[in-house]
Amino acid sequence: MSLRKLWLGLSLALAVQSIHVSAQVLDDADGATTANPGATVTAGLDGVSVHSSDNNFVLRMGVDIQLDNRTFSGASALVLPNQTVIRRARPTVSGTVYKYVDFYVRPDFGLGTTVLYEAYMQLNYFSRANVRVGKFKPPVGLERLQSDDDTSFVERGFPTLLVPSRDIGYQISGDVVQRRVSYTVGVFNGVPDNGLSDASVSNHRDYAARIFLTPFLPDTNSWLNGLGFGIGVSSGNDDGIPLPTYKTFGQNTFFSFASGVTAMGHRTRLAPQGYYYKGPFGLFAEYTVADEGLQRGAVRKNVTFRAWQVQASYLLTGEKKGFTTLSPRKNFDPKNHSWGAIELAARTGDFRVEAGFFNYGFGTLATTPRRAKEWVGGVNWYLNRTVRISLDYGNTHFDGGAAGGNRPNERALIQRFQINF
Repeated sequence: MSLRKLWLGLSLALAVQSIHVSAQVLDDADGATTANPGATVTAGLDGVSVHSSDNNFVLRMGVDIQLDNRTFSGASALVLPNQTVIRRARPTVSGTVYKYVDFYVRPDFGLGTTVLYEAYMQLNYFSRANVRVGKFKPPVGLERLQSDDDTSFVERGFPTLLVPSRDIGYQISGDVVQRRVSYTVGVFNGVPDNGLSDASVSNHRDYAARIFLTPFLPDTNSWLNGLGFGIGVSSGNDDGIPLPTYKTFGQNTFFSFASGVTAMGHRTRLAPQGYYYKGPFGLFAEYTVADEGLQRGAVRKNVTFRAWQVQASYLLTGEKKGFTTLSPRKNFDPKNHSWGAIELAARTGDFRVEAGFFNYGFGTLATTPRRAKEWVGGVNWYLNRTVRISLDYGNTHFDGGAAGGNRPNERALIQRFQINF
């Protein structure tokens, strides 16, 4: 049975079960089922929910859909296809059992594939040490940890290319100082940069940690209460891990490895990161360096990749910008002279690999650029908290990557229609 059919069957079963749970809720420790007329079924910003009267048992169902229209101009249009794609189609089932245990399951059917993106459970009994096990985002890159629906641009920047997407493992997280200093440490199988996997390629492990500070919270009167900064790290053996794919803003592969190159040795990532939000203004920055072991024939060396980005955004309609979901002051309702929220955003970033990558024979400048630099500008229209329309234009310049010179600039115009319910 395919994952798609399994998911549809599971969704139907959960829907039937939610009707049953609304009338009967598991309350006592010996497993008896008792009537509980206080259980409720609701639909709101967090999707469809079933709650027990004491909220110790919760079941939520939601969906995330993103449709992108990509158009390329200039010389690159000769080889880059204009297309409309379902970028993401992710139903979600999450909830709580016995008050302290959360669960989350999220597959993705976008781009014509079926992938289990996240499936984990988390024990929240100890406020300073939440324990999560399963498949989820390792604690390294700042933009990677931000939800796909909350980023200021339709595609993430260059630093996200060098950190893991999702991995199987376990982690402990919590606040060292409430709302001011948080930490996360975890152990994972290890995946390619910007990749995910449902299998462990070896008996080696990847170790990841992150510390993040918001030192001026919860002082709402401070000009610095929207400041956050920290660092994420990971380290482990990358023997046998598949080589990564690095893509541009327009989602075209721009970086390739020579035939016969394999991941071999040690891999270390370092990711300093931070943001500042004040009223309608937002500033976001991160830098990532990845030192990765590669081998081709008898040549075995570590190669360093570096990437950075800086983003700025401003809400013309006066809402408060933040790291998480934006809620317009007035939802889209033209009859009552309300149009939602409008945001302008700009980003610049850089990706480069050290010269040794080419000197050691791991790649050739005729096909792989030594550096890529991008400028992206965008407009986001938030009709309400769940629906957003975005229009981004990105220009990516390459140093090398073509026979006798530079790969042509990628000029990409991407329009996105998004609902997250």
